[in-house]
Amino acid sequence: MVSVAIFAIVMVIALGSLLAMSESDRKAQTLKSVINNLNFSLESMSRSIRYGSSYHCDSSQTPLSATRDCTAAPATSFAYLPANAAAVTVYKLETSNTALCGQPAARVGCITRSVDGGSTYSAITSPEVYINTLNFYVTGAQSVGVQPKVTILLSGVVTVTATQTSNFNLQTSVTQRLYDQ
Repeated sequence: MVSVAIFAIVMVIALGSLLAMSESDRKAQTLKSVINNLNFSLESMSRSIRYGSSYHCDSSQTPLSATRDCTAAPATSFAYLPANAAAVTVYKLETSNTALCGQPAARVGCITRSVDGGSTYSAITSPEVYINTLNFYVTGAQSVGVQPKVTILLSGVVTVTATQTSNFNLQTSVTQRLYDQ
């Protein structure tokens, strides 16, 4: 009887720890999937910008055909002419369109891209990624003989479960591949 009771206690403890490990593994897989989406979005954006030209910081300032630096104050949007496209591509932080970001109305923030000069946008980050800040710094776009450089600062929150979140801060710099002469 004593041995059966000890065996039952050991099995209950083992089963509890097995279930806890299973739940932790599921959360880790979800976090990994969301972070991979975020990394892919940032890498895709960086690669596309690298091969573009005519960098224009703050797409709300017109005309988009002219280059524009923003070195002192960052912009939340960025426009450029892709290598093999006729239309301007625009990246911006969306904070009001819940349907576009796929997030609840209380907390909206995603990176969006337009490939038609800013007429229509689509989200490039998953709904589990809430973007607090998206800043673009552009230097050298208006200078002759200086390679344009874009620095992207990104911060936000990744939602793993309803009660578990993880904050992140990312930064990358992109230099134009085409040499300005």
